[in-house]
Amino acid sequence: MSSAWNEGYFTDEGYTYGYSREINPVFQRYCLLLRGYSSLENPDGVHCELGFGQGVSINIHAAGNPGSFVGTDFHPGHAAHARALANDWGSDARLYDDSFEQLLARTDLPQFDSISLHGIWTWVSRDNQALIVEFARRHLKPGGHLYVSYNCFPGWSPSAPLRNLFSLHDRFASQPAARPAERIDAALQFSEALLAANPKYASAAPNLGAKLQSVKGQDRQYVAHEYFNRSWDCMYFADVVDALAPAKLDYVTTAVPLDAVDALNLSAEGTAFLNTVAHPVMREQARDYFVNQHFRRDLYVRGANRLSAAEHRERMLSSRFVLLQVAESVPDSVTGPAGAASLQAEIYTPLLAALAAEDYVPKTLRQLSAAVPSLPYADVEQAINVLIGMSVLAPCQSEAAEKLVVPRCNTLNLQLCRRALYSNRIQVLASPVTGGGVLVSRFQQLFLIAIKQGRKHPAEWAQLAWGIIGGQGEGLLKDGKALTTADENLAELTEQAQAFAEKNLVILLALKII
Repeated sequence: MSSAWNEGYFTDEGYTYGYSREINPVFQRYCLLLRGYSSLENPDGVHCELGFGQGVSINIHAAGNPGSFVGTDFHPGHAAHARALANDWGSDARLYDDSFEQLLARTDLPQFDSISLHGIWTWVSRDNQALIVEFARRHLKPGGHLYVSYNCFPGWSPSAPLRNLFSLHDRFASQPAARPAERIDAALQFSEALLAANPKYASAAPNLGAKLQSVKGQDRQYVAHEYFNRSWDCMYFADVVDALAPAKLDYVTTAVPLDAVDALNLSAEGTAFLNTVAHPVMREQARDYFVNQHFRRDLYVRGANRLSAAEHRERMLSSRFVLLQVAESVPDSVTGPAGAASLQAEIYTPLLAALAAEDYVPKTLRQLSAAVPSLPYADVEQAINVLIGMSVLAPCQSEAAEKLVVPRCNTLNLQLCRRALYSNRIQVLASPVTGGGVLVSRFQQLFLIAIKQGRKHPAEWAQLAWGIIGGQGEGLLKDGKALTTADENLAELTEQAQAFAEKNLVILLALKII
């Protein structure tokens, strides 16, 4: 392995401050249950995240879930940010800046109920992949699950050489003293010039120009870590299955709820063909060809156990769900690899009404089925899953687990709102109901501060927000244009505050964020 501490990983630019719901143990357990698998649900459980980036997700989940969390990210800047946030709210999460080799050498680690690595597998060396597998072999409990996401073939086949070109330019042709963003832009310009010279490669992959333009428009922090690492190991699904086998891990499902709805992913011809494939690994690999899969989010279990049909149905009926937005704003269509599909009004209209009843409080699938007795159980279950796949609905943890975490979610959210006084980096708050994060913009966090201070009217919330933003020399955009006067900015904030009062507050109350 390289003697350099970064081992070829692009560390000159920190990662983004985003949130990933797929790492939430509550969401992961739902995905397993949906496909009929049991999972560990222990109030004293211990969860691990490998490569936590800036630490937003692991802090959200450490606040929102009972038990405890351990994680590492060998970028010291990431670890420092994650620890500072954890210290702000008094978390007992153990957050390290260990490499995978150093983490594996520790003798003070417990057995984990879950291990998650999001956007890590592809971007580390084969040696580090082997260390991850050995870590899971040693530290994942029997019955525990592992979540892994990665770039994959066949979807990446046309543009993998373009990504290699970016990395090679950064390695061999960039100015050593240049800032990271300048090096990235230079590599993109070089690649654009190469494609303009009409190499045969461009003819074989005709959509490369559009792909390059898409990359040019993306956040430079994301581009740096997605495209510019020295190590980049894109694999087929079956290769990852083989790589994880020494840890006694069985592939069971994806962490993509819409994958359970064949009509959104496959043509009738594709479905018919896949139904002739008996072996589950062969079927899943063949399915990737039909959807041209380029990124997978997979769940593996160490000792997978299927539930009986009766137990599966009972556990689904007892599961709670909550809307993440007002029912009227839920889109009337959903899109998958097979195209767009309209949500059937006769199913979704009464179901959304039932979800919105009683000020949007969480409801079990049993309660929802009783509220829409005209609908078959299978239709209700699939509609719930589609809404979760659309990110407008979320599975909830048990009421007992929710009660355990309310105080620490409140503490973390207070600290996140305080950070919104100075920056818009973290636009998510923790819900004790879902155990996960909910998108709440900087302005909305400032409105929450105003509410906590006893200001009751949207105009007052807007005044507080403008006092902070305007005092920092910043302003708002509307329809892509900068608002130049205080009156214009205050009017726009007042409009947003009014919409927040009408559409967001009831949801945040149901999620127990306020």
